Amino acid sequence: MGEPVFRVDVRLLALCLIVATISGCVGQNDEPTPLTSDEVGEVMVTLTLDFKDGASNVTNLGSRLVNGSVTFEPLMVEDGITAYRVMEALQIRENFSIEVTYYVGLGPYIHTIDGISGNESSYWAFKENGIDATVGPGDLSITEETALSWVLQSIDSYEG
Repeated sequence: MGEPVFRVDVRLLALCLIVATISGCVGQNDEPTPLTSDEVGEVMVTLTLDFKDGASNVTNLGSRLVNGSVTFEPLMVEDGITAYRVMEALQIRENFSIEVTYYVGLGPYIHTIDGISGNESSYWAFKENGIDATVGPGDLSITEETALSWVLQSIDSYEG
């Protein structure tokens, strides 16, 4: 009969796949920086990391863990700083690492803390004052005394 009406150009398809991949993930592991003088303020933030069963494999915090978790001395911040910025500053002050993937429209996603990553059976739950946060750490502005935590939880416990 005749030739097909629709023909796929391999180069166009490859370009579309590259653009789709880049638009979903815009980077990883920016260099963290300590708080600047205009980020230090009167609002107290406390951070807890709870490694649960992964505690024996942490990179730097092992000697500081109590029952698999560590709560750091509070950080005093300026009103409006984000929870992500708090986490970034505390990793420097307390000598642990985080690995982050930045997603367009969602912001930073912390997937590894002090060498412990979520996997097919667990994930890092982000909590504000003991309950699951309703936004990601890049969108959570600290405006009052706050307790932040990242808890390594079983995927089976996810209620979202």
